[in-house]
Amino acid sequence: MNYISLDLEWNQAYAQKALAVQKRLECRLRGEVIQIGAVKLDENLNLIGSYRITVKPKFFKVIQRYVMRLTGIDQDMLDHGTPLPEAIERFRRWCGEDFAFLTWGPDDIPMLEDNLRAHRLDGSWLHRVYDLQLIFNRQTDGSKNQRSLEYAMEHFGIEQNLPAHDALNDAYFTALVAQKLDVAAGVAQYDERRGDNLLSRVIGDADGGEKGFPTPEAVLGDAAVTSPVCPLCSAPLTPQNAILHSKGQRYTQLFSCPEHGKLFLRMHMLRNFNGTFRAKYVIQPADEAGEKDYLKRLQDSAASTRRRRPRRKPKKSAEDAAVSETN
Repeated sequence: MNYISLDLEWNQAYAQKALAVQKRLECRLRGEVIQIGAVKLDENLNLIGSYRITVKPKFFKVIQRYVMRLTGIDQDMLDHGTPLPEAIERFRRWCGEDFAFLTWGPDDIPMLEDNLRAHRLDGSWLHRVYDLQLIFNRQTDGSKNQRSLEYAMEHFGIEQNLPAHDALNDAYFTALVAQKLDVAAGVAQYDERRGDNLLSRVIGDADGGEKGFPTPEAVLGDAAVTSPVCPLCSAPLTPQNAILHSKGQRYTQLFSCPEHGKLFLRMHMLRNFNGTFRAKYVIQPADEAGEKDYLKRLQDSAASTRRRRPRRKPKKSAEDAAVSETN
């Protein structure tokens, strides 16, 4: 099996334009891919090929100024790019038959899937993906923090001798980091644990053909959230504490499985293109540090709610009311 180190650059539209396009397409399109960069490695992580193509956008045709400054891609380059259907067909042929994607972070593949959906193209071949950022964390200091590619390069003493935010350059740097890791072991553990998660699922995804939830309260009341089961043994999970609501519509709750101990359900609620709601939720083992942080934040949240709650004036008794009227 080969590995494909993949990186994308994408253009974005202003909110009103993006919303209008999504309503017309009846699917989510947060950004439009304008550059694909990839490096192919064999099973021993030797570099054996590279791919780069500039993609001509169909929906967000004008390059956003910030994207142009960041990537160096200008309007003329976009206008002379290759339409996505042709670019993807070439890329898919270049990938070959037996391969898995290595990405840095979780954003590139969902973005590519959104773009393929908008063009009514097949995305089923994108299913085998490993987030190298998670493998890096697990094989270095065990951190749960999102580390930048530059951080990993500095950690391994890899010189950044090419400009960043070029899809091929970033794919190349990701490949160099991969060569410093035990990718085979990381992939084996990743398959066993699904990254850091025992379960990862989206509910209410209108893009995926689901109906979507009419309100956030409907999401929170769904059985997948209120009555989850253990991904390892299918036993019903018992809630240990209240659900914690954090900024950005993020929710966390601690559960317990009789056989596999304490588990976290973490959920991120998002709005669908049609105004309904969806949620991505994961179930993952709860370590001691994570549980301690969750309980502290839950306590702080409860204290904050008490401080904000207005004090009610005590109701007057009939005798006090009579005195007030007399005065």
